Amino acid sequence: MKQKIAYYMRTSHYLQEIGTQEDKIEPGWLLYKDKGISGRVEFENRPAAKKLLQDIRDGKISQVKTMRLERMGRSVKDLVNTITTISTTYSVPIHFIAEGITTLDENGKQTPTTGLLINTLISLSEFFYHQNREKTLDGIKRAVALNRYKGRVRGSTEKLEDFMIKPQVIKVKTLLKEGVGIRKICRTLECSANFVYKVKARMMETA
Repeated sequence: MKQKIAYYMRTSHYLQEIGTQEDKIEPGWLLYKDKGISGRVEFENRPAAKKLLQDIRDGKISQVKTMRLERMGRSVKDLVNTITTISTTYSVPIHFIAEGITTLDENGKQTPTTGLLINTLISLSEFFYHQNREKTLDGIKRAVALNRYKGRVRGSTEKLEDFMIKPQVIKVKTLLKEGVGIRKICRTLECSANFVYKVKARMMETA
């Protein structure tokens, strides 16, 4: 069986453009796209990633490519597990295009330098995720203190039909109808549990 190069792509939101990742595609690559999947969701629990792992187990893949380290995930533990599974267990190198790093050399071995770089980048990815999250929360707190916060308005008179056709609401409705749990919906769509419960309640009103 002829082995091929797999190219993994991921976006956090269904409506987010994946074009910058598609620009790197070369003829003959097998494509694996996870759209609307948070980087916090474990790699093995994403639909396209799960298919990729199975193809690797079946010996169909000679190399995995992805645009950036963060496309595979933002959790240090999950990234380490994913790299270990693909490159150590199945001896398939992963090439992170933007970082210019490949997990294994031409002899199928990971060099000390490569291992150090990967672990450093994984740690930085986790660090910047939490740093950006803290900045966002701090910004909201300052805006609230200055009475400038433009988030949800209490006592909103938004019509039910207008609320139910919002893109994020439609995504939640779809996952709820498929029987997906609230916690998993929150992780997948990066939304709050309160929002999911709100959508669920509105669905009952329109049932």
